[in-house]
Amino acid sequence: MLVYEWILLAIGTAGFGLGAYWDIKTTEFPDWLPYCIIISAIAVRGVFSYLLGDWWILFSCAIVGLLFLGFGLILYFMKQWGDGDAWLLGSMGFLFPTYSVFEIAGPPFQFFGQFPFPIIMLFNFFFISFCYLVLYSIVLGIMHRKISAKFTKELKKDSRNIILLVAGFAALCLAMVFYLNISLGIPVSSMYNLLSIPVLFAAVIIFIRYGRFVEQNLFRKKLPVKELRVGDVLIGDKWKGLTKKDIEKLRRKGGSMWIKEGVRFAPVFIINLYVTLFVGSLLWIFV
Repeated sequence: MLVYEWILLAIGTAGFGLGAYWDIKTTEFPDWLPYCIIISAIAVRGVFSYLLGDWWILFSCAIVGLLFLGFGLILYFMKQWGDGDAWLLGSMGFLFPTYSVFEIAGPPFQFFGQFPFPIIMLFNFFFISFCYLVLYSIVLGIMHRKISAKFTKELKKDSRNIILLVAGFAALCLAMVFYLNISLGIPVSSMYNLLSIPVLFAAVIIFIRYGRFVEQNLFRKKLPVKELRVGDVLIGDKWKGLTKKDIEKLRRKGGSMWIKEGVRFAPVFIINLYVTLFVGSLLWIFV
């Protein structure tokens, strides 16, 4: 294995590991952390580009890193996550923009050669993010049993509409199975996956409602301006924490402000790094 890739893995492990630790402990990590990861990745790749006489090692880093960073900043300006998360996403592109020597796993955990590595990295990232958010919301609900009980009551009130919706969807799936069986002669026994889709559909509906309920009841609260602290994020603003100057201005006005709390999202980056390098593409789940 090339030495510089081990160095890059060490940088990613330390950087993303610290980001995850600080995010879980304090809900934020310092701005300089992703900057240090990016600068270190560029420096290491620059040195080895010179030593190995292969400048693609550096250029690929710059191209993919900037594309990842740009994509992350777009999500930030669309108020989907914080600017720190955008810079961590960029860091992944600067660290490992192309296939690496860590691709050690075989089938079914394999890379699909027809997909560029950055696409695989992003697909893995968003799939892992989805799974992480599902587990995160479930854990929050378990920790706040009163909220879960309240959600259950609201779900029971609307259970009739949910049952009708799922039943209608199940009827469509069943009709499709009979249509394919009659018109194309496909055995019903080979289409059992279609019959399981309504169950998945019901689960998705309930989870979406649960996610919104958790967000409305746990991820936002009203605070007097005197209780605001550095890093709090106002509802309606991009995911950029308040600074000391911002808080001073708000305190002069007085009153209360609604703030939002985000998911401790930084752990996803180090999980994605190791899954992508040592497991491979998660596309096999869907293909």
